[in-house]
Amino acid sequence: MKNFNISENWEKIEKKKKPKYLKKIIRLDGKEFIQRLKKKDNKYIRNLILRLYSGDFIILKNCVSEKYIDNLKLQLMKITKTKKSNYYKMLEGCPNFWRRQDERIAKKYSFQAVRDSFYFFRWNKERLKIWKNFDQIWGSIKFLGGLRYNSFVKNTPKDKVIDRVQIVRYPKDTGHTEPHFHDPVNQRIIISLYMSELNKDFHHGGTYFYEKKNKKINVEKNIKKGDVGLFYSTLLHGVDAVKIKAQIKLRKNNKEIQGRWWCGLYSPESNYYKKRNTSSPAI
Repeated sequence: MKNFNISENWEKIEKKKKPKYLKKIIRLDGKEFIQRLKKKDNKYIRNLILRLYSGDFIILKNCVSEKYIDNLKLQLMKITKTKKSNYYKMLEGCPNFWRRQDERIAKKYSFQAVRDSFYFFRWNKERLKIWKNFDQIWGSIKFLGGLRYNSFVKNTPKDKVIDRVQIVRYPKDTGHTEPHFHDPVNQRIIISLYMSELNKDFHHGGTYFYEKKNKKINVEKNIKKGDVGLFYSTLLHGVDAVKIKAQIKLRKNNKEIQGRWWCGLYSPESNYYKKRNTSSPAI
């Protein structure tokens, strides 16, 4: 078989019009995905590239342990009780931090998002085992997107592009994200790790895309805790306000982590760029 170059394949297909609307929802086994990427299954990889660029939303099943996710959420809630909400630009020495982004702060951004966010960077020490639990699936998706498995792993802000984990808790009734899309210049594939589940942790709201004619499609019913969602960066998407019924039963130690949690694995440009490529609101 002729040598298959993933980057060249992407560059060729990207000469066509970029996707904006959701086409299909595809479910794949997460472990099989990792193995096929590791074996460089060219036919499998080519098919995934075509699906993503056509507008498909791919759900990789069972990528991260539910037990680990629930424990991680409990540890993050402890952080909100011991450390103040803060903000740091992505410059050398930037620490891990958490930030409460209410309606007032949300107005300062390119698109509005009301949420609590926890940010983690590779150069900082942390005891939550985030990189250990996320890197296998993240490296495979980087490879699918035309990068190396370890792209940006050793980078710090002075290198201009870095790895960042953003874990988000959407507050009941108010937590939401306006429709937006991303620039594919550094990351073609948007990676969402789902840390909550519809009708178990919340009963309304969550991730949505658009079909043609601006019909909104909520995809949460297709997702289980521990799944990873993939889509091409230019697809329009957002998060509807989360609602929680009193009838939703939770274990006693999980009441404080109820609601919708989400994690984004992203490689943004640092603040050493004067004009960073960031997300843009849907117009």
